[in-house]
Order: sequence, then structure tokens, then C-alpha cells
Amino acid sequence: MLFDKIIKAKPGVGDTPTAGIPLKGSGTKYLLERIVKWVLFLLASVSVLTTVGIVSVLLFEGVRFFTSDFYEQRPTERVATSEAEGQNGAAPGTLAPGIIPRVEVRATTDSLIYVNWEKPTPGREVTGYEVSVLPSLNTDLSDCANLAADQTSCVIANAAPGRSHKVTVAALAGPGEGVGLQTESFSVPEEVKWHRFLTDTKWRTLLVPRSYGIWPLLVGTTMIAVLAMVVAVPLGLLSAIFLSEYAHPQVRAITKPILEVLAGVPTVVYGFFALFFITPILRSFSDDVGIFNALSAAIVMGVMIIPMVSSLSEDAMRAVPNALREGAYALGATKVEVATKVVLPAALSGIVAAFILAMSRAIGETMIVFIAAGQNDSLTFNPLDPVNTMTGFMATTNFSDNAIPGTAQFQALFAVGITLFIITLGMNLISQFVVSKFREVYE
Repeated sequence: MLFDKIIKAKPGVGDTPTAGIPLKGSGTKYLLERIVKWVLFLLASVSVLTTVGIVSVLLFEGVRFFTSDFYEQRPTERVATSEAEGQNGAAPGTLAPGIIPRVEVRATTDSLIYVNWEKPTPGREVTGYEVSVLPSLNTDLSDCANLAADQTSCVIANAAPGRSHKVTVAALAGPGEGVGLQTESFSVPEEVKWHRFLTDTKWRTLLVPRSYGIWPLLVGTTMIAVLAMVVAVPLGLLSAIFLSEYAHPQVRAITKPILEVLAGVPTVVYGFFALFFITPILRSFSDDVGIFNALSAAIVMGVMIIPMVSSLSEDAMRAVPNALREGAYALGATKVEVATKVVLPAALSGIVAAFILAMSRAIGETMIVFIAAGQNDSLTFNPLDPVNTMTGFMATTNFSDNAIPGTAQFQALFAVGITLFIITLGMNLISQFVVSKFREVYE
């Protein structure tokens, strides 16, 4: 009894387990440890908050694309007015009526432009009004023709959604005698149902009439990524098998860093390599190959992601215990049989995860497709034709004059971005599921 009391009374000795609790230091060493701990905590917090912030902005702007006025079915008005101040009056030597004080236009999503104006200031008596619109395109001005002196409104039909217009109203006093007032430039708002983003097969954001069907971009992205994997998977997997099972340790120490140098080459270099080297080779075999095409971009992208497939697969194969290899050799298996029937199945979860991560990398690539694949917004399944991808569209629109905040073209950037984010997130979740489901754990 006395011995037990002595033991319990000793500092650090008793019933409370101490395993896993680090010993506390003192002085400068302990202070340095605390500083490192808090620096790491702050860096981790900044990383998490940055990721959350980026995803939040992307989601918010992407949702706005489907909920903004230009995507609602109800008529949404765009109003543009012009005041008399600063406008040209009657030309010298003419007997025109006074200038119109104010012209107001209201453009709606049903392709109508409602024009209203005030009567001219005192001047010669008005005999009628003349209304014109620029550019006229296929607009219908029948309601605005032969306007009498007591009319101060009319409707222009068949206006082009998304197109900028200017309306001019002139007060007439006789043939060739009049003073006009022109409105400021305005755009006819667009009306696109949100579900058409997922069902339309046309993607055209720069030309009127515009269309926002995601399928041309989705098909182009998927086609290039799949063709890139056709190149990268066999070459990367064979490289991994060689480095893991056949290469001498010294050869592996030299070959693997050289192979991984490909991952350090800027993607813009790959893009120009595809355009000026791979494409001419393909065109020498067939005249059907366009200057910009999906095949050359896919081939070079496949070469670019070979190091990812090879390195991750080789790491997974090297993690397989040597006891499995030795047991197979003891049963009389050859080196090929050990590599294909023992090591590959044992490392399958890591290899599949490498393939999925490489596929995600191919889907998110920008510069190669931006330079070599072209910007064809038509839906095509022919790899010899130019195509557009989601990342290619975002790069093209970002450097164009149409990326004006508040417009449908600008918000389309975020809609495509959130689509790309969902696809890559889904593939990463699949990768984690495969790893956790089929992972082999060895003692």
C-alpha cells in the first residue's frame, strides 16, 4: 500500500496515460516551436479562406448568370434617353422646326423598342415626324412610318436581342426640312431561358442572335481530354512499369527526373509546338486537317500529362511490398507476370486515381487549346476540325471587348467556370472514392 502511494505521488507517474503527449521544452527552443506552430496555422487558414472565397465568388456570379434580367422570361426594359442640350439645331439657312427636347426609348426582351418623344420647342409648325434606327438590320418600322404632327410615340419591332442601336427622331416642317435628335446607344436585352444552357447545341456569344448552349464547349473539352488520355495513359503506364520493375536504381534516379522535366515546360510552349510542329505533320497526311484542330492539341496535351501519369503510377507501384513480388517469383512467375498480374492489381487504386487526376488536368488546360485548337463554337465530333473548349472560351472572352460587367457575355464566363469547377470537383471526388474503396493496406 505504501509503495503504491509513493508511486502515485511521483511527478509524471500515475494512472493518466502519457503516450502521445510531447514533452514540453523550455526557453528559446520552446518559443521557436510555438512560433512555427502559429505560422503554420496562419498559412493553413489563409489557404482555406482563399479557396472558400474563390469558390464563393464563382458560385455567386455563376448563379447570377441564370437569375439576371437577361435570363428572365418577363419583358425587361432597357431605357436610353437624350436631352436637347448639346444636340445640333437647325442648319443655317433652313426653316426647320425647333429641336425635340427629349427622346426616350425602352427596349424589351420581346425585341420591341418603344419610342416616345416630346413636342419641339417653339419654332416652325411641325407637319410630322420621322423615326429611324441604326443599325436597321431587319427591324420593322411600319408603326413609325408617316407619323402625323400629333403623334409622339411609336414601336419598332424585330429588334436584334443583344445588338446596340441608336434611334433618331426628326421633327419635319416639309420635305427635307427637319431637325433630329438622336438617343445614346443602348442594347436590346436578351431573353434566354436558363435550361437552354444545358440543352442548346449552339454557343455564340459575340454575334447576334446569341446562343448560350454549353454543349459545343463541353464536347470540345471532353474530346481533347479523352484523346490526350489515349496518348498519356499507355506511355505513362509503361514508363511507370519500367521505372518500378525493370530499371536499375541508378537508371531510375536519372530517368525519372528527366521525365518529370516535361511537367516544368510552360504550357504556352506546348501550344506553339502543337500549332507549328504537330499540325504540319498531320496536314501532310490529310488535307482535311485544319490549321487549328483538336487532334494536335490533344496529342501535345497527352505528352504534357505523361509525367503526372507516370510519376503517380510509379509511386503507387513502388508502395507494393516486395514480399508479394518475392512470393510470385517463388511460384515461378516471370518478371512480366509479376508486373502485370501482381503489382498492377495491387496498385490499381493509386493508378486509377492517377488517371483521373491527369484527366482533370487535361480538362482544365488553357493555353494549349487556346493556341492550337481554335475557337470554333459549332458542335462537332471530328477531331480534325477546330473546336472550342470551356477554358478556351474563357481566355478568348476575357481578352475581348465584349467582357463588359453586367452583360450576358460577361456573366457567361462565370457560368462556364462553375460548370468546369463542378466537373473537376466531381472527378476529384471519384478519385478519392476509388482510392478509399479499392486501396490495399499491407502490414
